[in-house]
Amino acid sequence: MNDLTAIDRFFVFQARTLERAVLRFVAPQRVLRVLFAISTRLGGKLPRGMIPIRDRHDGLWFRPDGVDRNAPVILYIHGGGFTIGSPRTHAPLVGALAKATGLRAYAPRYRLAPEHPFPAAREDVIAAYARLVEDGTPPVAIAGDSAGGCLALSVLQHARDAGLPLPKACCLIGPVADLSGDIEERFAGATNELLIPPEWPARIESVYLPGTDPTDPDVSPLHGDLTGLPPTLIHAAEGEALAQDSARIAEAMDDATLDLWPGLMHVWHLHAGLMPAADRAIAQLGDFIASHR
Repeated sequence: MNDLTAIDRFFVFQARTLERAVLRFVAPQRVLRVLFAISTRLGGKLPRGMIPIRDRHDGLWFRPDGVDRNAPVILYIHGGGFTIGSPRTHAPLVGALAKATGLRAYAPRYRLAPEHPFPAAREDVIAAYARLVEDGTPPVAIAGDSAGGCLALSVLQHARDAGLPLPKACCLIGPVADLSGDIEERFAGATNELLIPPEWPARIESVYLPGTDPTDPDVSPLHGDLTGLPPTLIHAAEGEALAQDSARIAEAMDDATLDLWPGLMHVWHLHAGLMPAADRAIAQLGDFIASHR
């Protein structure tokens, strides 16, 4: 895990130089959405032969070759700071996770800020979870990265409190879990943060939470109860700003393992199919889900 290939180092260099500069200097979220869509399309690769299927809710279904149409489902919630990203931007990651587990996966679309601030995203992912339960296919696992990790935790808290069936496993990648306090200062203090500049989370908070208390547990899961949730594996880059949230989540949950990967950037898993470190990480997540089915 500590041995990065030349390809891994190329993607790390690209994140530290190009992508970090884009997040710092490009403020309009609509522009960032286009740039993120382009970069993820070029930076990852779906498993061979896998064609995601869009449903009427604009989510994407992933089914590896040879997997039964009625196989159990992983619910994957994409990240992007509540303002960018889509099921399509995360398709290589979600497709690779489906293949690694031999299961189906579903990535729902949810509304983004600034057009749709909190609680729109939370409402949409909870609705997606409820639809799966109502259809008789409650997720066997739930996963999410960054803002999607925050939303995944929020879905779990809601499902537990509402008495809905809970998944058997949860996987989180660089999850956001606490939007309170001085976020810009937290990111500025993370000297090994390779991707996200302090300006980015500060801008996100201003458009995602206008007039909303960031200590509300529905906003920041760490301010709520994280007990009684499924076994969880958390990936984060060692030294990234959100490794702090990851450690606090692991401490607050009944059964959680934090795995810190050195020398990498936030959510390197997005480069599935092209970056060896991404493929190794997703294989580990797949093994974890498979072991809890």
